[in-house]
Formats: sequence, structure tokens, C-alpha cells
Amino acid sequence: MATSSTSLKRTPGKSLTTAAIAAMKPGQLLSDGGIGTGAGRLKIRKRITKTGAVSEWLFIYWSTESGKRVTIGLKEKGCRYSTKEQEGFLTIAQARELARKLQSDVKAGLEPMKQRELDKAATQKIQSTAISKLKDSQAKTLVTLMDAYVASLQAKGKAESAYDVANMVRNHISIAFPALASAPAAEIGAVDVAKILARLVGPDAAVKKGRTALKLRSYMAAAFKLAMGAELDPMAPGAAAGFELKLNPAAAVPATKMAAHFQTAGERILSVEELRHYLIRLESLPSPVHRLALELQILSGGQRMQQMLRLTRADVTAETFTLFDPKGKRAQPRTHVLPLLPELSARIAQLKEFSPVSERNVRGYIFASTGGSIINPETLSGVVHQISKAMLAANESVIPFRGGDIRRTCETLMAGTLNISKDTRAQLLSHGISGVQDKVYDKSNHLKTKTAALRAWIDYLTTVRTGEIPATNVVSLKAA
Repeated sequence: MATSSTSLKRTPGKSLTTAAIAAMKPGQLLSDGGIGTGAGRLKIRKRITKTGAVSEWLFIYWSTESGKRVTIGLKEKGCRYSTKEQEGFLTIAQARELARKLQSDVKAGLEPMKQRELDKAATQKIQSTAISKLKDSQAKTLVTLMDAYVASLQAKGKAESAYDVANMVRNHISIAFPALASAPAAEIGAVDVAKILARLVGPDAAVKKGRTALKLRSYMAAAFKLAMGAELDPMAPGAAAGFELKLNPAAAVPATKMAAHFQTAGERILSVEELRHYLIRLESLPSPVHRLALELQILSGGQRMQQMLRLTRADVTAETFTLFDPKGKRAQPRTHVLPLLPELSARIAQLKEFSPVSERNVRGYIFASTGGSIINPETLSGVVHQISKAMLAANESVIPFRGGDIRRTCETLMAGTLNISKDTRAQLLSHGISGVQDKVYDKSNHLKTKTAALRAWIDYLTTVRTGEIPATNVVSLKAA
């Protein structure tokens, strides 16, 4: 039998009142005559719950199949009646307003029940997307951002720089600030970066590490820049995408003041007498590995400690040893070949005994720690710092010095005392090499020139150590 509005006329009942609703008995259902009929009715029912009797709004409508009813409100269980407006409840006026909207939907051919299901599915999809996005953001932490930057350096063949970044992140972020390390990178602000750097250069830092702070800031800024452009860079590593960064917090931290204070051109040079005391104190270091490392550095002319610590057995031959210089904008580190004089060979042989090839030291690093990783350059910087303090306390020097001053002292004495030319020093110390001839055409490793210069330097150090005044530059240095 047809159920159209022409064959079955529905008349509106009485308008619901506060008194009528209050007088309802449990299980009772009342219709509201306050809105028109023909496309659904507004009703209210009273039922018993564990907390007592409640009155809930319903909307009854008729489809082509049968009568259907849906609850009114935002919650699946419907909204309850209240005499005053409050969250989660509907007054009579509010219920009528929602019922009229549902009537309009029915007249337009929309099924409120199906629409409720569609809305529910849409809400679930939004929630699922939000949860997935939250999980992604939790996985895209500051440490994973820095790891992506390390991976990008490794892909470019800059293994030494990658190692330096990973080492700094581990020591100065992961260990020092675990909460920031595990926080989403998108939530890291400039204040957080400043907090990380303040630990290295702030008033409470026992030992100021300005160069480390400047390098760490630079690395962090480069990592954030990489991630911000990863979405549009087809050559960017996949791990660098998806961080949804809006700004570069490391770049927002000003470096001008730090650079002015810590990155000034160094002027500290050890005197000959200070150098003698330094060499003597190296001999009495409790750690043989630390002693051999610092002796190898100074005997080789003041090589960069970070490059020297990457030395492996494969880099050492019967006559030479090779370091790799990644400084500058090079796609591949520049090979830096040095002559293996007897004094250097003896120390490298001893270092091999302390760092044998093993499961932990598969690559055969000469300077492997007990855990198999490379000795941290900052560890040796700390040793030099302790020597400087001891020399100050013993009145062997009046001005403190650091690791970088040893390299400067070596070159200064090579130039002023041994008259080694600027070009030879540049080749021996791997710096200041520029120009088309040096970069493109001159592929010679200048080994003969380096050998002569290094022989003169080692002989000179012998005379400094013994306190002799050399009559010639050729003085033998006893092997270690």
C-alpha cells in the first residue's frame, strides 16, 4: 500500500513543553508538534540508565522502504534534553532547529541514516589520517633529521664530514638533550637550538667550545635546509622528506657574536721553550694511544687531528701514508700523501698493536677505541687542554693554548726557523692549495719536497726536545 503524503495525512501533535517532558515516564515517547510534518517528526523518549532516567531526542522519517529513525546531535548515542544550553545537550528550540534541517535533507532526497554513516566514515578517515600524521611526526624527530643529513654527506663521499656530524649530534644533542633529540623536528624552535649551543659557550659552560658550537649550528642549519627543500629536489635522500618544516630554527640563531668571539684568526704560538715542555709532557701521558696520536701529529708537521684519526691500515704503505682532506666544496676528499719517515712508521706500528683488526674494527682503523669506533678528536683536544693547564701551574707557560695552536706553531717554526717555503708548507699541511695549475694540472704529490721538509722538521724537534742549539737542520730523532 502506498505511503505517500496524499494517502496518509499526518497531523502535528501538541508542541512539547518543559512541563510535558518533565512529566514523562520511563519508556514513554512523545512527538513534537512545534515543527511541520510530512518529511519526518521530532520526538523525545525517556529511558532508564545506570545513572538514572534521561530524555533523548529522536528524528523519525519515512523512506521508500520503511520508517527509520536517527538520533539528533553530534554524538552517535544522540543528545539529551536540557532546559538550558550546554555542551552535549539540546534544548527544545535547538532540537527543533536540527529536526528542520533533517526534514530539508529528506525532502531533497537525502537519507539521514546514510548521511550519518557517511559522516561517520569521513570522521574516521580524518581521525585515521591525523593519527598517521602524528605517528609520522613522532618518527620525524630532530635526530632522524640529522641522520638524514649524515646520509646525504655519505652519499656525496664526504665520509669524514658525515662522521663529524654524527659524532657531534650524539655528544651534544642525543646525550645532552634527549628530550629535544626525540622531539619532532617541526616543533624545534630557535630557542631550542640556542639552548643546545649555550651548553657549549654559555656562562655555565666549564670549558668554552666555541668552534664546536659554530660547527654544530652550521650542521643543524644545513640539515634543516636539506629537509625543507627535499620535497622538490629529486636528488635529495628520501629520508630527508616528510618533515613538514616551516622554518629553519638553526639559521634563525645569530652566529655573528659567537664567530667574532671564537672564530678570530688564531695568534697563539708556543715558544721554543714551551714546545720543549710540551714534548716532554707528551712522553709521560698515561694513555699510550693518546701519546702516540699527539706525537704523530706534531712529528708529521701538525696535521689536522680529525683527518689523521681516520687513518686505516689500507692508507699506510712501506713509504707513505695517506690522509683525506674534505675541506672546501669538494665532491670527493682530496688525497694528501705524506712520506712515512722512520719516526712516523715506528709510532704507527705501535698504534696498530693497540688497535688490531677485529669484528669491532673491521676497517682496520689505526686509532680505534675499545668499542671499535674512531677516537673522538675532542678527546685529544681535552688532553692538550690538560697539558696546557699543567704547564701553567708549573710556570712552564703563562698563556693557555689548545690543540689548534700546535698546528699553527709547527708552520710558524717551519717558516721562520727552517725557512721552508710557503708552497712546500701548503703541500705538507694540505692547505692554501688553489689556482688552476695546482688544482688541475699539477697532479704530483711533491713527495720528495715533502720528505726533505719533514726530515728537517723532525730533526729540529729533536734539538728542541733535548735543549740543544742546532748547527744544522739534519739531526737524527730516535725512533719511538
